[in-house]
Amino acid sequence: MDAVRILVTDLDGTLVGDTGALVRFAAWYAERGDQYRLVYATGRVRDSLWRLIEETDLPQPDAVISAVGTEIHAGDGRPWPGWTEQFRGWDADIVRRALDRFPWLTRQPDAAQSQLKASYDVQNLRASYRLGIQRALQEAAVDATIVYSLGLHLDVIPARAGKGKAARFVVDSWCVPGDRVLVFGDSGNDIELFQQGFRGTLVANAHPELSAAIGDDAYRSPFAYAAGVLDGIRYWAGI
Repeated sequence: MDAVRILVTDLDGTLVGDTGALVRFAAWYAERGDQYRLVYATGRVRDSLWRLIEETDLPQPDAVISAVGTEIHAGDGRPWPGWTEQFRGWDADIVRRALDRFPWLTRQPDAAQSQLKASYDVQNLRASYRLGIQRALQEAAVDATIVYSLGLHLDVIPARAGKGKAARFVVDSWCVPGDRVLVFGDSGNDIELFQQGFRGTLVANAHPELSAAIGDDAYRSPFAYAAGVLDGIRYWAGI
């Protein structure tokens, strides 16, 4: 796979959001898919992700990273070998019990939860609130990462999980060097994708939380959604 490039893209707000631009991306990918491997990296849980693929013009991926980087599956739905084994014993129910004490955290519906992801809504998370969450997790002996995005969504996941770590796991499985991996995002839960030595693109509609966290080595596209993804591919791959 030395000559192949890997595309790792967030969905909502990145590849998805402009129907016409997504149709153009799908047409482009249909012509050049043999030159790329396509990976979706999303905060959605797996069932929601598969429904989105079925209901839109999204091309069939080679791999999917779901639930904020806690799950990896091949494009045919099979679990990615070697990924979930490292999370044995980690239970999001322990997190949920530990955080029940905070009335300012609104638990997201059961459909958004998983065994490896506890998800909440809290607007404009204060530093003191984040500290309180961290202390509660420490008291519960939970080794976790807090992921906050869009000034609203808060996910607690295993410390060894995340979109970036999962993308690196897939890329290493395929033995592709980091400089041949293009990543795309728009919000805070995409930050880790830009911290793996890959070639990053922020779409024009990216939220300030992502822009502020990413260095000058990332490309900031003047185009939004899938048009920004195509523009980023042009920038890094010269298509």
